[in-house]
Amino acid sequence: MNRYIDELGEPHLHLAGLKLWVHGYQYRNADDYWDGNWLNATAICSENGATVLVRGAFIRTNEISDWQHAVDKLLAEIEGEAKLACMEPEIGVTLKARSLGAVEMEVQITPDQLTQEHRFTFSIDQSYLRPLSSQCVRLLNDFPIRGT
Repeated sequence: MNRYIDELGEPHLHLAGLKLWVHGYQYRNADDYWDGNWLNATAICSENGATVLVRGAFIRTNEISDWQHAVDKLLAEIEGEAKLACMEPEIGVTLKARSLGAVEMEVQITPDQLTQEHRFTFSIDQSYLRPLSSQCVRLLNDFPIRGT
């Protein structure tokens, strides 16, 4: 698996033990909102000897945009939470503000939702949020929302 990960290069999004690479739109020629915004991607989450990898069209550009806006709000208010809420069950991320600028990050990830569940929890702080927002903006510059 390490060789595969090395071949992916730098991830588009990297936060604590979570990395996400986007390989392109699922439907290259679709320009409508529904079909045009699915992304082919790879996500890996690792911590303390466990690694879970998912591949496929499990995330949409608008979901990344919604998360980026929620992260900006969390950064401004330092309260509440910011969720990457995907339609597909392969991945979900919740960032919850805690006291003194601490942020709890929970990643739910599965390559097979019928037979597996994986949850990773990371302790980060608010200094991670601005770089995450910037990564989302760069990703959306490379893969803009279509059909809006």
